Amino acid sequence: MVSIRFLCMNAVLSVLLVAGQATAGSKPRTVDATAARAVAATPMKTSELERMYAGRTWKWKTGGGYFSGESETRWFLPADSKRFAGWVREGKARYYGEGSWYAMDGGKVCMNARWGGKRSNSHAINCFLHREKDGVIYQKPTIGGKWYVFRHNPVQKYDEVQRLISGDLASREVARIKDIR
Repeated sequence: MVSIRFLCMNAVLSVLLVAGQATAGSKPRTVDATAARAVAATPMKTSELERMYAGRTWKWKTGGGYFSGESETRWFLPADSKRFAGWVREGKARYYGEGSWYAMDGGKVCMNARWGGKRSNSHAINCFLHREKDGVIYQKPTIGGKWYVFRHNPVQKYDEVQRLISGDLASREVARIKDIR
């Protein structure tokens, strides 16, 4: 009899504790307005992404990557893969990347490259999601990162899309880094 009462008391206390935690001063959530707008936007189509990236170099603070507009057909690449060449500077070290890039419905652009430097080699696939609403494009890395405005409507001076420069501004630096290596 004592053990049944003890079990019932434990069950009641457990329910009270759980219920108490659920209602007792839950932490307020901060709302990221940009993320909320991005989630409400529509994922960009493959054709839209290819028009935006193909034949351009995305200049980064520490380097850049060129997105060729010409398709490559290889058995190990996704359909409609195109050549990618990029480079990055970290302090005095320089790294280059060569591989492919591709766009997918659902708003995803991926760079699949083998990266090398003076003392190291690695392989990386980096992807970004893109969503659009009323001419505003939102972007975020697929792994980590937060949504941000890639392109306002109308385009603003400091929009990231302004760093997509027409032409190949990366392959020459890639060749130079490879020669030093």
